[in-house]
Parts: sequence; structure tokens; C-alpha cells
Amino acid sequence: MATPNSPSSSQAIIDKFLTGGFSTESTSNPYTVPVTPYVPPSTPDPVTPDPCPEGYTFDSVLNVCVPIEEVVTGDSSNNKDPEVDPNKALFDKMKKDPSTIFGASNILDDYLIDDPNGNILLKFDPSVGSPPPIFGLNIFDSLTGGADRRLADFTEGMQSFMDQGYGEYRGDGTYQVFNPQQYYNTVQGNSLDSYLRSTTGGYSGIPESVSYTKSPLTVGQAVDSVMNPQPQDGSKSSGSPIFEDMSGGLLGRTPLTSVDAQGNRTRNDTAYRAGIARNIERNKRNFGNSKFKEGVGFIGGR
Repeated sequence: MATPNSPSSSQAIIDKFLTGGFSTESTSNPYTVPVTPYVPPSTPDPVTPDPCPEGYTFDSVLNVCVPIEEVVTGDSSNNKDPEVDPNKALFDKMKKDPSTIFGASNILDDYLIDDPNGNILLKFDPSVGSPPPIFGLNIFDSLTGGADRRLADFTEGMQSFMDQGYGEYRGDGTYQVFNPQQYYNTVQGNSLDSYLRSTTGGYSGIPESVSYTKSPLTVGQAVDSVMNPQPQDGSKSSGSPIFEDMSGGLLGRTPLTSVDAQGNRTRNDTAYRAGIARNIERNKRNFGNSKFKEGVGFIGGR
């Protein structure tokens, strides 16, 4: 059925177009759905904070921070792993080992507290060694043990010092590491050797007899014999020789020598006494005797 005013045939439609009966102006499509253009948000989506410190990345599988592998520059055809200096690796491991005096000293040095009397005092502080938080969170510290791990290292390190007589617990969470004079004072009265072993017999059918006697020398007397040796055959003696000083780097230690502006090296007698006494006590722990002979000095150990 034809609509009003509409051409009745296709020829009529063509004729009307040719005579200008149809408008050539474009008209809107009645089936077009209006769409509001996309406008990006004025503020970006919040970024999830990276819980790992610099040099680490978060492993979503292991759920921990892992080191970022270093990219080897240079010839791309060289697929060899970068060489690791074994000495440096061992040194870095020793610095973190609280079971050794070197590692313990490196750990404990961060926990020094002030003392008006000049003593070397330490007390654990859970905030020491904690990395700075990121966006108020300290996830990496928690993942690596946090304050509990640091307390365990502190306690083991301090125990290493006390096991060797280098310090003591003073109560209320406070520990003391002895300076050279204090250490010497604690050991100078010790027997040079707890017991001296002597044997008789053991030949011509006579059974061997073993006896033990307490050493007549004290650690202090042995130290004095090294510090001020008696001259032999009329020669003069000026004490033990002064050598290049490599001491003083550990907690509770002071350099064995000092050098003035003219380059003259002077011996620190207090540090020397403590050092000799320390060697004697170490030999007694490691070998069962001091390895020290009166009039001769050390004959082993150290």
C-alpha cells in the first residue's frame, strides 16, 4: 500500500529525482544510538606500593622479595655468569656471623649506648637496623624476620663475647664489653695453665706414672715476662718489639701502637698486655694449655 505523496512506481521516483523533487541534503539516521564520548578520569588509578627495597623485586609465587638479577653488559654472545670474588664473599659472610668475634663486633657496634663512666655498654634496640618503611609499611623487614632476627643476632653475638671472657651481662638488658685494661684485670690472676702434666718411669720395666701439678705462674706474670724480658748474657732488653699495627678494629680493642707526626711508633702497653693475655687464654681454650714457656714466650698456638 502506497503512502500519501509517495511515488507510485520506480519510474516516478526517478522522474521526481531528476526534476529536483527529492532533497539532496543529508538527513540523520533514525537508527543511530547516541553515545557519550569517553572522557578519561581526572586522577589515575592508585598504584600498589612496592614492598621491596631498592635492588629487590616481589616474587608473587614465593611471596617474598628476591634480588634483581644483574644484567651482564658487553658481548651479548658471552653467556657466562659474572665471576664472584670468593674472598669478598667470605668476608661479607664473616661480617654477618655472630658466632665469631669479628662478626659479633660488627653486629654489636650498632647497639652502643652512652655511659658517663666511659664503659662500653650495649643494649638491644628493635628499631636499630630496621629499613625505612614504604607507605607506612615495613613488609620486607617482616619477611626477613624483623626485630626477632636482629635480637637473635644480638644475643648470639654478645654470647660469643662472654664465652671468651670479653664481656658480661649487667642486668636490665644491658651488657658490657671490656676495654683492654678491664679485660686484663679479669684474667691476670688466672693460672697460666690449670695443670701441668709430668710423667716418670715408663722404661726398664718401670710403669709410667703421670702426675699433674698446678702451674706456678699466673697469666699476669707471663705477660710481664714478655713485656719486660730479662736480658740474656748481659745484653740490654727494651721489651717486645714494635711492629706494624693492624689492631683496634674490633669492639673493645684499641690500637697496639700510635704514630706521632714524625712517624715514630709508640707502643700502647695497656693494649699489649691485654693482647698477650688474650692469646694465652685463647690457647688454653683451644689446646688445653697456654703454649707458653717461661723465659721463651709462646711456643705454639695463638
